[in-house]
Amino acid sequence: MQATARVVVIHDCPLLFEGVRAIFASEPGFEVVGEARNATDVLLLCSENPPDVVIVELGTDDAEARRMLIQVRELCADIRTVVLTSVRSPNRVRAAVTAGAQALVSRNAANEQVIAAVRSVIRNQCYVDPELAGVLVATIAMTPEDTLQTGDARYRSLTIREREVFRLLADGMNNKSIAYYLGISHKTVETHHLRIMRKLGLADTVELIRYAAQIGLIEVHDWASDCN
Repeated sequence: MQATARVVVIHDCPLLFEGVRAIFASEPGFEVVGEARNATDVLLLCSENPPDVVIVELGTDDAEARRMLIQVRELCADIRTVVLTSVRSPNRVRAAVTAGAQALVSRNAANEQVIAAVRSVIRNQCYVDPELAGVLVATIAMTPEDTLQTGDARYRSLTIREREVFRLLADGMNNKSIAYYLGISHKTVETHHLRIMRKLGLADTVELIRYAAQIGLIEVHDWASDCN
């Protein structure tokens, strides 16, 4: 008898949760066992009785979604992760993959694609919706060091590791998440963070993100919610 895969949905749109639940209601071998809308919910759902798969909506607040993706992997490395997204920005898709997404599926995808993505990650395979394949390819080639507007001495003063931490900070990760992702101590990340801010002459996270956008490392857009 096939074991039932337990699925949790992280979202900020109730309609999306109901849609995912409906998709798997008639699909044998799956059970949607819960939903999370904030970090506290994620902690409770994934620490007490970890699901097999977490489906994460990447939408209005993608920085928060990425943080929760990382939190899921920190709580249990065996949990598989699928991202549902309407985002078409290579930078933001790259950030989701960096945070741990193992499958990328368009919000407009057919039910069969969502199911295929979940089945793939359960088999420890990656899955990319054909609609997002071009965006993902763009993330591979984008913003190598020689294409960034790095003429100012401030950026050139960063070490290789500091540039790596800088990119992750610009992607919305916090120090704890960066430490987990890079496999280094929280204290080491804090030290890099302080040095980056000092070398770049930045006062806070807003200035860091603005600077990252100025040199072409990230894109900054105002995204309106698609869940009204």
